[in-house]
Amino acid sequence: MRRPGRRQPGLGPADLARRRLERDIARPNTAHERTQWIPSEDELEFAAGLARTPWTEHAIRTALREAGDSVRVGRLARLLDANAITVLRHVNADDPVLHALRRMVDVLAAVAERPPWPPGAA
Repeated sequence: MRRPGRRQPGLGPADLARRRLERDIARPNTAHERTQWIPSEDELEFAAGLARTPWTEHAIRTALREAGDSVRVGRLARLLDANAITVLRHVNADDPVLHALRRMVDVLAAVAERPPWPPGAA
């Protein structure tokens, strides 16, 4: 379907989700860099699991469904649930719009896998 007066087809749900994901990923990235958002231990463990998960719509849906309540109310899960799943339904995991999100997951996963400081602290 074409929008009136346009040569391009109208924007669909995937296009809108992709634009929102590009916009929304900047907020948690910036907040984490400025230490305004410190993910919970559960969120960090969730990110570590995501870093090892194939990025498909089904895999991300399953990870979210199996996550605990404390993870599902967190920033990362809301970002995934809101837009990333819709984007993954229409593009592959190597799509550039997902790169920033995957980088953030990798950073959080690295934090989760870092030994506690000071040594011996839990």
